[in-house]
Amino acid sequence: EQAEFGITSQDGVLKVNGTRFNLKAAAWFGFETDNYCVHGLWAVDYHSIVDFMANYSFNGVRLPFSAYLALNNPMPVSINFYQMNEDLQNLTSLQVLDKIIDAFADAGIVVMLDMHSLESGGYMQDGLWYDSNYPQSTTLKAWNIMVDRYKNQWNVVAADVFNEPFSATWGTGDTSTDFNTWCETVGNDMHSNGVDWLIVCEGVATSPPCSDACFWGEDLQGVRTAPVTLNTANKVVYSPHVYGPDVANQAYFDAANFPDNMPAIWTTHWGYIRAMNNSATTVGEWGGSLNGKDGTWMNAFASYLVENDTPDTWFWCVNPDSGDTGGLLENDWTTPVIPKLNLLQTVQPHPTKVTPQKGDICVDFRS
Repeated sequence: EQAEFGITSQDGVLKVNGTRFNLKAAAWFGFETDNYCVHGLWAVDYHSIVDFMANYSFNGVRLPFSAYLALNNPMPVSINFYQMNEDLQNLTSLQVLDKIIDAFADAGIVVMLDMHSLESGGYMQDGLWYDSNYPQSTTLKAWNIMVDRYKNQWNVVAADVFNEPFSATWGTGDTSTDFNTWCETVGNDMHSNGVDWLIVCEGVATSPPCSDACFWGEDLQGVRTAPVTLNTANKVVYSPHVYGPDVANQAYFDAANFPDNMPAIWTTHWGYIRAMNNSATTVGEWGGSLNGKDGTWMNAFASYLVENDTPDTWFWCVNPDSGDTGGLLENDWTTPVIPKLNLLQTVQPHPTKVTPQKGDICVDFRS
């Protein structure tokens, strides 16, 4: 029997039963790659990653997948079954995902499913949420499959509509490129199919144009005049992706007053949404090295998240094999990267504790 557990987006923040929910989350990627499975299971049992996140008080995980994976449900590769992951043998990719989501449920960790690409590993090519091989109807069908599969899974609470649609527009009236309209289409379709998930809308990249360069997924300037509006109230979340010089150098990182110049830039791109006190903002990706200029950026960004009252984030990432950012684990997939974990602790010092108990979901807001 499934307990009811729903998160709402209102008054600029996330809430459960009207009380603010403090999210502390990170991404664990791999299902969107040619492994067709989260990475690291060649080195550790999947429960060890879940335990690591629970031990450091994470209460959310972002799980990227591809439309290809949802539609074709291939067999995963690169899972080590010797003295680990034995219960994943002979399972399809989505059956492995079921197991992992269940393990996160037992740990009180909520899940955001993230359509990260169309083809496996295709995120650098996918400027829009569809192409000639994946028309919009097919992309929507991929989401329908995930909705049907997880509609009764209490800890699946959010859908990241599409990752970094860098060729998309926002609020122009052209439905073939307006991402805000696609978020409405997907969100209303999901809610009509029996889930009450948060509909998580990343930014675009150049629409409206950024006077200071926006990262892919960071441009949410259009929300000011064209907010996403769903038939179901209190379910829209805005989720910019924000990075420092390790991911891409920008002119503003070389300014004489860096990093003091950054808060105004972040506020213009997306930070202003918090003060509208309507839909919540949860940064969907941020991360990088704590050394050199990127370390300066990381610390400045962490301070901004606190000062802007937007401390709910989905950090990129748990994986050590993210080339430009590194992760929260060392290359052995077991040793915690303590400086990054300490930084996340300063951003979200009191994550809400969620505990499943005998068919109920207990939420401790004092943790």
